[in-house]
Amino acid sequence: MAKISLTPEQLKSQAKIYTTAKNEIESAIQKVERTNKEIESQWQGAAFQAYLQQYQQLKKNVVQFENLLVDINKQLDKYAQTIEQRDAEDAKSFGF
Repeated sequence: MAKISLTPEQLKSQAKIYTTAKNEIESAIQKVERTNKEIESQWQGAAFQAYLQQYQQLKKNVVQFENLLVDINKQLDKYAQTIEQRDAEDAKSFGF
């Protein structure tokens, strides 16, 4: 049998790390895109266009990773809620 030594509150707190990481990645993407716009005003030509094309392809993977982080957060939160509900139900089975 599995052992869970984490409270639902601790699990929810840990789940927030995934959302924080997603937000940090999103912020980094915005920073890179601002930088790309600055570079674009000074660097024109086929090489820069090739770079932008490659960047857009790689960005898709990063966005997928962001979505994965959000999904993990939701799953951990849901599991924490399940633990809370089970504990409350178990508590009802005791008493007079």
